[in-house]
Amino acid sequence: MAVINHCFKLCTFDVTNTLLKFQSSVGEQYAEIGKIYGVERDPNQISKSFRHHWKIMNTNHPNYGKNTGLSSHEWWKEIVRQTFIVESNELTTNQLNSISGHLYNLYKSNICWKVEDGAETLLKHLKKKDIKLGVISNFDERLDCVLKSNGLKPYFDFILASYLVRAAKPSREIFDLALNQSASINASQALHIGDNVKLDYFAAKHAGWNALLLTKSNIDNQCLDQVDPSEIVNNMEEIEKFVLSSS
Repeated sequence: MAVINHCFKLCTFDVTNTLLKFQSSVGEQYAEIGKIYGVERDPNQISKSFRHHWKIMNTNHPNYGKNTGLSSHEWWKEIVRQTFIVESNELTTNQLNSISGHLYNLYKSNICWKVEDGAETLLKHLKKKDIKLGVISNFDERLDCVLKSNGLKPYFDFILASYLVRAAKPSREIFDLALNQSASINASQALHIGDNVKLDYFAAKHAGWNALLLTKSNIDNQCLDQVDPSEIVNNMEEIEKFVLSSS
């Protein structure tokens, strides 16, 4: 892997599927909680339904409802309602309130999340090099809690959750906000790392930043044709090599 001759003073990270991953699939987790409240659903059906309604909600109510006046709790409650519908079989009001509330609180904790292998070691090493660290994530107001409960919050100088700052990737605005948190650091000295080609890699590039794409099995190979091969990494060790070899 080739290394660009940069000296990075700021590194920011995406969260989901970059620093943290799910302990189990959404379908498995939703089905498990539904069962507690007397609702039986097939995890695979839930996963398919969730993906479908996630796209619809993101189109109709971007940034977890911040742009359309919804609270994030209301946004997720509607996702849960739609996800659990089987034909005309909907949740009762009590079931909906119980399941959505349970899931909303559960995803704040470390019960649903697991730190990616090598992520904490990477953050420790970058911190020792006096590189400023931040988070830029399309996430609701639970992000701070999620990072804290998984032991990662102390490593970061700032955490930008799209819902709270009213700007979401791929908008340049959220990257500019990150630079505002980092006095005397300009975009050419900043590096963003994430797993999404559009929301992380190209978004950072369009903001004038450097970028690394952490590859995952679900990335469309056609998208990779548009990514500089020297800026594709497969694990935390490769990220560390890239960053520290450039400093």
